[in-house]
Amino acid sequence: MSREGTVTRSDTNTNQQGFSMIELVIAMTVTLIISGAVFQLVTAGQSAFRKEPGVADRQLNIRMAMDRISEDLFGAVYGLPSFAQVFEDDLDGVGSLGSTGQATDEIQLVASSDCGHVEVCDLSGTQLTTFEMLQECYSLPSTVILANDTEWYPYWATSPGKGTTSSCSKGGGSSKNGHVVIPQGVPLNKPGPSKSFTNPPQYMIVGAMVRYRINPDSDGVPNLERSDFGGQDYPDGSTSWETIARGVEDLQVEYLTGTGWSDTPGTVSCGTSCGAPGQAEYDTLVRRVKVRLSSRVLVANLAGQTENNSVGDAVRGELISEVAPRAAVTSLGIGNGEV
Repeated sequence: MSREGTVTRSDTNTNQQGFSMIELVIAMTVTLIISGAVFQLVTAGQSAFRKEPGVADRQLNIRMAMDRISEDLFGAVYGLPSFAQVFEDDLDGVGSLGSTGQATDEIQLVASSDCGHVEVCDLSGTQLTTFEMLQECYSLPSTVILANDTEWYPYWATSPGKGTTSSCSKGGGSSKNGHVVIPQGVPLNKPGPSKSFTNPPQYMIVGAMVRYRINPDSDGVPNLERSDFGGQDYPDGSTSWETIARGVEDLQVEYLTGTGWSDTPGTVSCGTSCGAPGQAEYDTLVRRVKVRLSSRVLVANLAGQTENNSVGDAVRGELISEVAPRAAVTSLGIGNGEV
């Protein structure tokens, strides 16, 4: 007998099963390993993204600093007597602690510009007159160097103002003269014990008493600083120090003479007669100067940084350069009969 209107359903066995605990643990472990690898890649990329601009800035800073130092070293002694001692002695290890664990050096030298010299007519007290008009490169106030064949002294010179130009002539004629005022009336600090001319000065050139040091700023960042006034304040009381490059934390200097490399320039001597120097006198001339600068990236917590308990951890770089003062090379060439 059939049953109309009745729907008959059959039970269906799907035979479905879930993940076992072992499978879940394996899947989670693989996921964590892959996630960790991806995280490391992302972190490394972010560190490189932060590091590369800092490294580029560091390289630019240290190269600019070395170029400025090299330019000053190249001009050292130029325009002065052959055996002038222009490098300040005893500046080895007088600065703050550097990245090598040693105290930083300072360097001081007297450099002159390519501005031509003018002949001195008269020096009376603080008033100095020259035979020629001063060239445009005499931008007063500035440091000038007065010299004769054997002596030289740097002075601070200012403009004389209106109506104070003295008159002197050369060869019996009349000419317009240059005129500067030396307000201090005494030479600036310079290497060597002598402080006054034995014979009158014969010429004047534009110069500078250049000094370099490592000095931290108010944020504690070590910087390379330069003074064109021997580290002294200008006569108006303003500082002569200017920051050349930030992040430079080490300065080491060596000097090459005829007796080898030394941490100090020593004493330049022309013996009993500057007119006839011997080999011993030529051996005292500074022939080359080696400068080593170390600079740091100012961004903290970067990959590749070196540890330093004294001045902190940072990514660091180093640059070494050797410069031969052109005047010393000329003097040595004359001594060797090459010039």
